[in-house]
Amino acid sequence: MGELLSTVVQIVSSYFTRMLDRRAVSRDAKVAAELMAVVLALQEVCLTGHRILALAGTIVSAAARPDDVTEFAAALRRQSALVDQLRSRIETARPLLATVEVEFALSVAPFLDAKSGLLTRWQQQAAMSRFSTTTLLFLPAESVTRAVAASRPHPDATSLDLDRTDFVLVVADEVRGVRRREVRDIRTATDAERDPVLRDIEQARARLETATQLCAGLLTATRETVGPEAFAELRRNLAGRELRR
Repeated sequence: MGELLSTVVQIVSSYFTRMLDRRAVSRDAKVAAELMAVVLALQEVCLTGHRILALAGTIVSAAARPDDVTEFAAALRRQSALVDQLRSRIETARPLLATVEVEFALSVAPFLDAKSGLLTRWQQQAAMSRFSTTTLLFLPAESVTRAVAASRPHPDATSLDLDRTDFVLVVADEVRGVRRREVRDIRTATDAERDPVLRDIEQARARLETATQLCAGLLTATRETVGPEAFAELRRNLAGRELRR
């Protein structure tokens, strides 16, 4: 799901960069806290994605130990839980962030809609088939673009809901297309399948690396905007909030 996560991070980065440029974050510690919470959640999803892809490369290369296969399955479960946490973070942050960037919720709705968003669809796929390339790589860039183009976010800018009819049909069609070409179980990939899958994994890792760097850049920019002391205090508060959850 490197392409999917990369696209989400790019969208979030574009909005959050504008917030930082307007100094909205420096004027309002609550906005800064919510921004940081979202970025940290995204960063954790990306880092877990890196680990999943690294393990997948080992499995496809037939060099995996039994522990690697076990860890791969566990990492997929963790990734699904992290997607839920990311959705919760953005759901919590969106009313406040919408006062600064009114279109933010509209832009992320195709990905985070709890019933039919792209990340929800990935979670469903991962639950059905842990070792398929559809779960591992999900949708290519052109499929994500077509799905987003078919989405009609709810006209209320504070909502993550979609008008789902066209969107659901397009996503289902794109997923079917990917599944027709999938390797159903990367543990038993044939010689002919192995090299193409490994190339796709490396491309996905490169996309995730870019996304991770964007997250790090947003955190650095936030630190520069609010100052190191305030930034450290925000990090402590967020850590405390996590412990209370």
